[in-house]
Amino acid sequence: MLKKFASVMVALVASLAMAASAQAADETVVGTTEVKPISGPLYQSKPVPVNLTIRAEVTTPVSSPKVNPLKNTTTTFPKGVTFNPDNKKTPPCTDAMLSNSSNLADPEGVVAACPKSIVGTGVSAIIIAKINNNPNTVISDPILILFNAGTDSQGRAKIKIYGYSKYTNVGILMHGTVINSVLDVAVPVLSNDSATRFYEFQMPGAPLVRDDLGINVKGLDSGYVEAVCPASGELFTNTKFVLGERTYPGGVDTTPSVTVNSPETVQNCNGQVGKAKLAVKVTGPKSVKSGKKGVFKVTVTNNGTGIAKGVKVTATGGGKGSAGNLNPGAKKTVKVKTKVTGRKGSKKTLTFTAKGGATAKGKIKVKVK
Repeated sequence: MLKKFASVMVALVASLAMAASAQAADETVVGTTEVKPISGPLYQSKPVPVNLTIRAEVTTPVSSPKVNPLKNTTTTFPKGVTFNPDNKKTPPCTDAMLSNSSNLADPEGVVAACPKSIVGTGVSAIIIAKINNNPNTVISDPILILFNAGTDSQGRAKIKIYGYSKYTNVGILMHGTVINSVLDVAVPVLSNDSATRFYEFQMPGAPLVRDDLGINVKGLDSGYVEAVCPASGELFTNTKFVLGERTYPGGVDTTPSVTVNSPETVQNCNGQVGKAKLAVKVTGPKSVKSGKKGVFKVTVTNNGTGIAKGVKVTATGGGKGSAGNLNPGAKKTVKVKTKVTGRKGSKKTLTFTAKGGATAKGKIKVKVK
């Protein structure tokens, strides 16, 4: 039931809710997102692997005989969530392996086409013929499976999303790209002129087990989505819903679309400050004339969980340099000019020390000319 996927985010349980007077049905539309660390805490600066859950739901009043179908949801997530496809862990599911020309009514065969590319799973429910207030029209069997489709020319993550309902025996395949922290989910006209009641998917998510379909799958890359929790402890999310009638199966609009913007939602999270952990690597000339200065390249890397602030580099012989602030995972190379002294022909060990919330040293041996 998803058609287009576009986004990145940082959210720790972000719930958006809003009511809309959509057409005559007056549906209540709710969109939610949830981000939880897979293990350990969230940090303010260091992204950690998380499980991302996205859900969109439409509830129609009992008084309405028909459901106004969901056409589109657009969710803007807080900054700090990233998608990180790793083609070694989940090789891209190419069009040669799985496309709209594949047998999409065979979920077992779809999984077999790209068994190592799965990055998420999901479920859904639809309302047959848009008939409201009738439990016999609610179909809760659709499944969703998300595949890594690699990256586009700009390095943005691409995803293939497969949906299948055993009740309708219809499968659909959608494509998406992660773009600027925005998730755009377009819902096509569904089989039997149905309407979406809700969809929910998770990355990497819990295992999706459907023995009746021969399906037992789960997301295979725990690091596919990463997130941070800012120092403010606040995560802001917005969602927009579009509702409207379309012809089946052509998908031509028959009523004006109704767009409702959700209020910005603030969620609390607990992001630890973390600690910096520095590492130093030095390269430079193999020999320097005694009493003269050599220019050395000092690479400082922060392998910690917190920001290394105001990193300074000092060296044997009086050399100095500055690497500034280094976020977790960041590195910077600075040039340090320092004097080399010693007996001609001897080897001198120079020590370069980096300090900034942590301390680390790197050494290099230089022949004295």
